[in-house]
Amino acid sequence: MTCGSLESRAVLPVTTGSLSEQSEDFLTAKVLDVCDARETCDTAEILETLEDVPCTPEKRRRMDLDAIARIATPAKVRRLSVQTPTSPRTCESIVESRTKRRSAAGQQKALKVAGPSVIQTLRGRLQGREVALLLCGESHEDTIDLTRSKGVVAAEEGWIPCAGSHACFQPEHALAQRDRLTLKGAQRWADEVLAKTAEDVKIAGAHLVFEPQTRTRGSARVFLPSVIAQKHGGRPDALVFRFGDLDEEAERFNQRRLRPKEQRDSVEEQDTLLAKRKAQRRAEGFELFDDWLLRQVDSEDVHVEVVLEAPVKAEELQLHVQGEASLPAPHERLESIDVDSEEDSDEASTPGAGSYLDFLRRRLLGTKPERLHGVDCRILGDPEDEHLPKTLQGSYEQLAPARGSSSELEPLPSWEVKADYAPFLKSCVGSAENLRCFFQKLFFESVPDAMSLLKLNEDTQRCCHVRDPARPSGLCSSGRRTLPVRAAPLQRYLTARGADTPRTWLAGLAEGLCRRGLVAEVQAAQQWYSAMVERLLRDPKGADPEGDNFAAWLRACHRPVFRDIDTYDCGKLKRCRWAKSKSVAGKRYNLKDIKIPSVEEAFKEFGRTKRSTAREQVLSKIMVDIFQLRSVDLAMILKSMEVALAAPEGKEVVVVCYGGLDHTRNVAKFFQELGFSGRGLRGGVVGKEEYEEDEKRTLTLPSYLKDLRQLFPLRPRGRRSKLRIQRGA
Repeated sequence: MTCGSLESRAVLPVTTGSLSEQSEDFLTAKVLDVCDARETCDTAEILETLEDVPCTPEKRRRMDLDAIARIATPAKVRRLSVQTPTSPRTCESIVESRTKRRSAAGQQKALKVAGPSVIQTLRGRLQGREVALLLCGESHEDTIDLTRSKGVVAAEEGWIPCAGSHACFQPEHALAQRDRLTLKGAQRWADEVLAKTAEDVKIAGAHLVFEPQTRTRGSARVFLPSVIAQKHGGRPDALVFRFGDLDEEAERFNQRRLRPKEQRDSVEEQDTLLAKRKAQRRAEGFELFDDWLLRQVDSEDVHVEVVLEAPVKAEELQLHVQGEASLPAPHERLESIDVDSEEDSDEASTPGAGSYLDFLRRRLLGTKPERLHGVDCRILGDPEDEHLPKTLQGSYEQLAPARGSSSELEPLPSWEVKADYAPFLKSCVGSAENLRCFFQKLFFESVPDAMSLLKLNEDTQRCCHVRDPARPSGLCSSGRRTLPVRAAPLQRYLTARGADTPRTWLAGLAEGLCRRGLVAEVQAAQQWYSAMVERLLRDPKGADPEGDNFAAWLRACHRPVFRDIDTYDCGKLKRCRWAKSKSVAGKRYNLKDIKIPSVEEAFKEFGRTKRSTAREQVLSKIMVDIFQLRSVDLAMILKSMEVALAAPEGKEVVVVCYGGLDHTRNVAKFFQELGFSGRGLRGGVVGKEEYEEDEKRTLTLPSYLKDLRQLFPLRPRGRRSKLRIQRGA
């Protein structure tokens, strides 16, 4: 007999006067514990709860089991109206008091979290230390989008009234026109007009002009943003609307970010607005990840360190100068590099300085800089990072005294994105196998060892230039400006601080871990890095989950196709066989047959012509970027080990790794090979990698992320959890 089948409408006391009031309360609480867990429960289950009741067997047999069964469903108890006053505490009163207590507690702990798409938790041991890794992968959202109402990051666009506007749009410049429409009908019609425009046509900022013809109807015209209106001359009764973000604060925020640098809001002003919006979102039941993270870092219960996809700190580097001889004049092939690229132009029209990664970095640097560890070593040495408040800028200036007087105004040397590596790879590196060895020595041994593999003489040194000296600096894909470095860093370059031999920052990390006894783990990381890079070198298109290589290849080598298809989702694009044309109905392109050459095939193409072609330039950049891209994963792995070892032996430590989904996904795979797992945490994964456009991005955290103490102690390791690296995996 289940509780749901009972029809009695009376609330009886838990038991008769045979038990004391204390026993009644104890019995009621035990029964409610069972009821809270399930909608219905068997009488046998209720009987099991009576085993701990402090009374004799005879008294237990006299208990009214039917009365107990009636109260087994709290929802049913709450709707019963008749109460028997024979017991001082009925089940209904206890249910109400418990509900109030849980409601009060829920108001404090029920906040969801927005920021990462996925949080994967892995636990393991490292040299006697219990370590929990929280791998937080994000989709590179802007902070302003994460603070939108209800946690939906996609902007809700619509027609915004332009108050008091008498602007005059010339009818002949209209994209479309229609008469005898109501105002609401005109807005619906205008939505359809914009939806039918080509996807590469900008529609944000388009205007709808509604001129009344009768009391309820009028004519409507749609004008694209490129149409400039006259300030005066429009009909006084005309209604003008602008198509844009219905979140007015976000709309104004993004418009100000598009202004020239000197006219933009300061970082401090932006953060003030974001703090206000975050407070509004807390009232809706969710907070941003940085607020949750700072509470964990401030906690005294568990030691928390943060590894972030952010620039490496200057104090971990030093400038190495080896000779002052200047390079010969650049190779004539560099003259063929375009002054600007289409990719740079696209980035220039995109709001900058707003990514959540930058915001999270600012908050940590402003409160707990000692707990923050940046691992992105692809662009080093920028002392004027505009993504930081002025109080946090200029950290690389401490390296300035080490520069020679002749190079005082030059930036610190670093490889950059917009360059032509084809002459360097062909003349100085020579072969695909030598390229692999070069980066292995660069990231795991020393700079002199790596440079010993290069063919350097008076003639080939001309190819060490990687860009035309007259070409201005641009923007990289993240919106950051590129450093105007003109040549490969051969005489002056940044190295790991304190290294006995000049080493890159990554090689310094690896050497430090080996000195601490993690030789096997570093060797495993080296093997893992080589395997990941090799997979991409063999198939730059298919092995790239994000599809960035394929998008760059289409842009450079198949420009007509690139401009005529939807390239919004690069990962989906590279998996498609066919792509529909945006300009011709029924036309489609076969993307499956478009391949990117492997590294061996690429070296056969370099140097065939007198000047570098667009195909050679993009191919050389893809090959170099493969090593640099996976270096972020490698850095996150090695730095996580380093900060874990910094904790006292026997100490529990939580390492929060925050970065792009592609990076955290790879880091998780490596540590799982190392024996870490989510065992005991129901898989340890919260969230998902792909969301619908109108889907909420808020995560409901499990109990072990609300209280990190629940991550420890670790369960004893089973036989299958031993380090796989000992078997040479």
